Amino acid sequence: MIDTVRFLIPIDNRQTIEKIKGMLTRTRRENLKTKELKYEYFLGEIRVGSYSRNISFKVDDKGIFAEFSLPKYEYGNNVEMLHPIKVPEVLESFHKELSKSLEETLPPVSEWVVHRLDVSYNWTFESKEKCQSLMNFIQRIDFPRKKKYVYDTSVMYKGSAYTIKLYLKGAEFLKNDFKTLVEIDEKKAHQLADWANKILRFEVEFRKDYLKELFGKKEVHISDIADGWHIEEILKYYLARVFKYIDKDNMKNENVWQLISENYTKAKAYRLYNFYRDFYYDKGGKFRVQKSLDRSTIYRYKKDLKNIGVSFTENLDDTRIVAINELIIPSEKAKFTLLDYQLKTDYS
Repeated sequence: MIDTVRFLIPIDNRQTIEKIKGMLTRTRRENLKTKELKYEYFLGEIRVGSYSRNISFKVDDKGIFAEFSLPKYEYGNNVEMLHPIKVPEVLESFHKELSKSLEETLPPVSEWVVHRLDVSYNWTFESKEKCQSLMNFIQRIDFPRKKKYVYDTSVMYKGSAYTIKLYLKGAEFLKNDFKTLVEIDEKKAHQLADWANKILRFEVEFRKDYLKELFGKKEVHISDIADGWHIEEILKYYLARVFKYIDKDNMKNENVWQLISENYTKAKAYRLYNFYRDFYYDKGGKFRVQKSLDRSTIYRYKKDLKNIGVSFTENLDDTRIVAINELIIPSEKAKFTLLDYQLKTDYS
């Protein structure tokens, strides 16, 4: 549930900061004409965790910034999910390793400030094919006010404050972590690959400014992201947003008409509503629309609908609605660890 976290370890002691900077590589940029310094920071890398992963960190006058996947630090992979309650324990371990490497007594974990947070959820299905079938369905869903990117095994809805991804974990794992892990523990690497091929993953990346709104605080600390109930509620809320406008009730014609009529003039509302019915739910109507309207007009109508929150898939039917019922949080299909998967897998 908790994956990548970026956080600041605040350091007030100037002497300590200068000492740490001296151990790192300086990166700076100047204006070529005026020689004015645009920015300067110091980069370093530490090999940490039982799986000996390299973690990069940056130092500036505020302190140390670190960013890494907590489950990869703890388990050597992020096929396994890390429950929020384990976050303080994992970061206490990192605190000790970093302090030892830098030969400094760093501020306690309770003072660290979160600047980025990735939360995720895995559903385990009976086969790779079932995951692909669900992904094929999800890739047809639009999301209001988000730029949509569709790839072979994933879909991403990107925004400035947060980004939502749904993807097949197997393909991602084989491309990235499998190659590293197979050299350390070949048996476990193949066991994870087998499991990952049956996982559909949901992930939300929250950036610094939006975290303040998400948690209702000026600064988000480690204790805030260790609240399992709150993190689960966040996941549930943003998953619901993906599926909101393809819910059976929300997609009734009268609900869509209400949305359109409340946001546009009567004449424009009728044009958009007729377009909506013809283009998405009538094969003959879609053909007529494509023949009678140019592409720029169709694009503008679709954009007008998205801007007021009308997001949908084409030719929605009950079979596709069933798929949504399997993607819920919390779910019995969620397995946190490899052992949990091996002992409790039940597809009935």
